[in-house]
Amino acid sequence: MQLKRFTVFTAKVTAAQVATYFIAGAIFYQLLTKDYYIGPNPIFAAFMRTEAEPELWAHVMRWFLPAQILRGILMAAVLYPLFDTLKAWPFGKRFLWIAGLYLVFACWASAGPVPGSIEGMVYLRPPLTGLVHLKVQPEIIFQGLGLAALVARAMREAPGKAQSSIRELPNAA
Repeated sequence: MQLKRFTVFTAKVTAAQVATYFIAGAIFYQLLTKDYYIGPNPIFAAFMRTEAEPELWAHVMRWFLPAQILRGILMAAVLYPLFDTLKAWPFGKRFLWIAGLYLVFACWASAGPVPGSIEGMVYLRPPLTGLVHLKVQPEIIFQGLGLAALVARAMREAPGKAQSSIRELPNAA
């Protein structure tokens, strides 16, 4: 493993994770899900820490950034063994593959029953209805697509290096 390349890749994936998570959350919290946290019927407050309880919310504020950094590092560690393969692919294919991996494994098919996941639709109790599962989808999709776009873009060849790398690939056309 090339330590410098891994470190740079990990930094880029982590930055993309932190940025897209924060941006998607800030946008869609205000537009679609705020009432589930602190509204008149805060259904997420039954199983999540919310800002309605400042003593519990302090934990979120303390651990939010370290948790997202750790998630980025873990994502990079899983993607890195495929680095050369992904880098050889065109941007669109790389983007779709990373987005699909994130959306399917991290969200829709996750092992835990969370809002928006298949397990959540099966195991979470009312009032977490189908509408709730639908309303969290835009945030999940926006973050997954944003993360994939940033990571796929970060893996592109620098100008001038692209041609030499392509020539080195067997059967590249």
